[in-house]
Amino acid sequence: MLILFSLQLISVYLVQSLEQYYLSNYKENLENQARLLSAFIKPGFGEGEEWAEDTVRLAREFRDLHEMEIIVLDNYAQIVGTSGSQANVGHRLIRDEITRALAGNLSDNMRYDPVNEERRYYMAYPIENNQRIIGVIYLSGSLKSVDDTLGEVKTLLLSGVGLALAVSFLLGIVLTRTITLPIKEVTGQAHEMAGGDFSRKIEVQASDEIGRLGETFNYLAERLSHTINEMSTEKNKVEAIINNMSDGVAALNGKGHLIQINPSARRLLKNLTLKVPAYNRSGFGLLRSLIGSEATRRFVRKQEPLTAEISSQDPDCTMLVKIAPFKVDKGKLDGTLIVLHDITRERELTRRQEEFVADVSHELRTPLATVKSYVETLLDGAAEEPEARTRFLNVLARETERMVSMVKDLLVLSQMDSNRVDWKKTEVDLRNMALEAIGQARQKLKEELPPVYVLIEPDFPRALADRDKVMRVLANLLNNALKYTPPDGEVLVKAEKEDHQVKVVIEDTGSGISEEELPRIFERFYRVEKTRSRDYGGTGLGLSIARKIIEAHEGKIWIESSAGEGTTVSFTLPAAALEEGN
Repeated sequence: MLILFSLQLISVYLVQSLEQYYLSNYKENLENQARLLSAFIKPGFGEGEEWAEDTVRLAREFRDLHEMEIIVLDNYAQIVGTSGSQANVGHRLIRDEITRALAGNLSDNMRYDPVNEERRYYMAYPIENNQRIIGVIYLSGSLKSVDDTLGEVKTLLLSGVGLALAVSFLLGIVLTRTITLPIKEVTGQAHEMAGGDFSRKIEVQASDEIGRLGETFNYLAERLSHTINEMSTEKNKVEAIINNMSDGVAALNGKGHLIQINPSARRLLKNLTLKVPAYNRSGFGLLRSLIGSEATRRFVRKQEPLTAEISSQDPDCTMLVKIAPFKVDKGKLDGTLIVLHDITRERELTRRQEEFVADVSHELRTPLATVKSYVETLLDGAAEEPEARTRFLNVLARETERMVSMVKDLLVLSQMDSNRVDWKKTEVDLRNMALEAIGQARQKLKEELPPVYVLIEPDFPRALADRDKVMRVLANLLNNALKYTPPDGEVLVKAEKEDHQVKVVIEDTGSGISEEELPRIFERFYRVEKTRSRDYGGTGLGLSIARKIIEAHEGKIWIESSAGEGTTVSFTLPAAALEEGN
């Protein structure tokens, strides 16, 4: 198109220049002929009939010589002589050119002659005599030769333009293919990259600008592939971290729609009996459910981090909610991060610690008060009375022993809680251990006790356990059974084999435990009958220690009881591996 436009511009300019040149020459020729003719006609202008005939003859000679029509007019625009038909002599001829010539100006014009179907050139030349216009020589000539010449020139120019365009077109095809093919390849590579395929490479065939573009594109694809792989890896890492976090994480976009939530958040919200919004749905309802409408409005308005603690009674659950804005641009909230941290266990541990401190303080306060009062009594003079002194010292010894036992039990629990216990597991005979525990209980209690029956066969499979620790469990359970069973009742010790474990069962026909108190029976310092337990010297830590010991052996311990119907305590231990042939 550029070459076509250039050639057309050159052709038009050349044709117009040639036309102007030919017309200028033609005009100059006509003007010379008119001036010459005027010189011949002017001396005898208007002098009779003979002059008129000479004028006609002269006009015809000029016409034959120069192929032009000549009309001679007087100052009234009447034809006085012509090279054409003499019938027009004496008639007036009015033309614009003639009118301007009568005014003393050389005038010319070009018009199309429809009769001869050609352009003609007209010129009116004024004849002056003593600075007075006495007539006009009106010349007209055909421009057919000029038009034919210009037509041939135009034909030559059009042929040249066509040939130049054809050559340019063929060269353009060859040249553009060397440019467009690599560009098409780059475009195809860009399309593949947009679809996520970075493996395709552009074949560089030249070292020109297109070749350097291909090399740059290959480098760009390699870098993009590397960057996207790194981003994908990091994204997968972040998603794995978020999805496996124990804390719940949820994210809202700038419009408040949910865009991310991990499984922990769904679980914690379910514990709070809150509905989880769907993806790309409004999450402000969730915010209002967590922290309330007023706090939500304050957060959106101030765009500052907010922390709140919420709890639910059914089920018992306490959450620490942290809400923070992110990507705040020009005061606009572009997203919200919600973090849910389950602090139910922490709050329960805090409560238990407070209860533990209160229980220890309460348990130590009574014996310490007793010791203090008896010591003061002895110091006030009771030490001088042998009977009172002996009784007081026996009370002091019993209370001191009780406090020492409590401190020992607390130390044992502390060691078990911190996993600082050295377990020495061996094969143990449960029947011998039960008999030994019964003997220790009878010796310790020293009062009328119910009968105890050990229903364990001598060849019962052995258990794999720490003998001293399990002996403590048996002793504690038998002590409880004997203390709370009347003399006319009975206590049974049984054992059963279950898969790879052995189960030990201690049944009594004592007072039993109410259903309301069973869930708390293994809590520290919890006693069903606090007055009786204290009278028996109990600390309320025996069952807690027993559960810790059994769980350390990967076993279980549980109690089944009803008030007034006796109690059944069961626990399991791993069975020792039997040798082949036994």
